[in-house]
Amino acid sequence: MPALTRRLEGYPTFAEFISKDKDAAIYRKFENLSARNLLYLQSELHDLERQLEEIDRGDAENIGDENAQRAARLWTHLADDSNAQARARRQLHAEIKVKIREYHEAIILESKVLALNTPSSRTVKNFKKWFKSKSMPVLWGRDEHLFENETDLVALAPVDTDRLNLFLKSYFAWFFKDSSPPNPATPKSELFYFPDRRIQRAGAVISVFLSAILLIGAIVCLTAVSNQSTSVRIGMIVLFTCLFAAVVGLLTNARRAEIFGSTAA
Repeated sequence: MPALTRRLEGYPTFAEFISKDKDAAIYRKFENLSARNLLYLQSELHDLERQLEEIDRGDAENIGDENAQRAARLWTHLADDSNAQARARRQLHAEIKVKIREYHEAIILESKVLALNTPSSRTVKNFKKWFKSKSMPVLWGRDEHLFENETDLVALAPVDTDRLNLFLKSYFAWFFKDSSPPNPATPKSELFYFPDRRIQRAGAVISVFLSAILLIGAIVCLTAVSNQSTSVRIGMIVLFTCLFAAVVGLLTNARRAEIFGSTAA
């Protein structure tokens, strides 16, 4: 068994905590700074656009200027360094090219960040609990308050939205916890780890069991009331249909169309 590496509390143990549990990969989005950056880039491009329009307007007013006519149609003339007007236009275009690429890259990156999931409240609670598991936070200085704004947090790992799995994690996580001994090199806390695959397997087994119960129960009950009146049999069908829709809607992350489809089937 390899020797355990002892680490100082702080960034080393924080990084180890995140690497051990993918749900702990929680970081700040800095939404305010991102929006401010895009606004500044947008204003810079707006000003460059104004400068280009002024040059175009000046060329259009001097309709008889042969240099302007040739620069508008002939690249070799526009690329001529001896033409001061063409040189000024090229310099402005070079600024626009750099700035618009920076702006578009920032927009694309921001759209990808906005598409990331926010961590669940349970995950954030456990994350902050570990962060301040001792008398002082893991990080000091201004970083003590790094994760206080929960609306600005983003989860890099996929967030499990299955309601049954979330229920098991919230109330029965202790049953699935990892029994391996803790690393003595990391600070002790009240948190424990459990493999996601155990939760997913348990959720799959429970889903299959409930589906079988509803299917077999419906057949048995309809057989038992086969001699009853039509209204009793219809009521039994309605009951099991509602139970099936409730199980699909409450214990899974199925969308409305999928619930309607499975209920109709």
